[in-house]
Amino acid sequence: MIEPHSAAPSTPVRSLFADDGEWDDLLRMFAETIPQKKQTLHDLLRGGAVDEIRQLAHQIKGAGGGYGFPELSQVAAALEQSCQSNSADRVARAVDDLVDYLDRIEV
Repeated sequence: MIEPHSAAPSTPVRSLFADDGEWDDLLRMFAETIPQKKQTLHDLLRGGAVDEIRQLAHQIKGAGGGYGFPELSQVAAALEQSCQSNSADRVARAVDDLVDYLDRIEV
């Protein structure tokens, strides 16, 4: 049985570098990539491409830290780890968690 997915808090997420004007352009560019990342995650999930999901999660994990979103790195790491579980339900829930988190990012 699949456990119901708990909704992520709707609290907006800001980069640790949000108040540093030198990061404005970089954070905006990062934010512009979010819709494509979400779409790619959904497409890969629909296609059952777990290894590709793991690779994208790994990239997002690194970007999270680099752009001042440490919790994004944690959520992406959880997805990366779930891809090794061979559980489609666990991967789907972790994709949902990551997409929910990406939806909360504000620049």
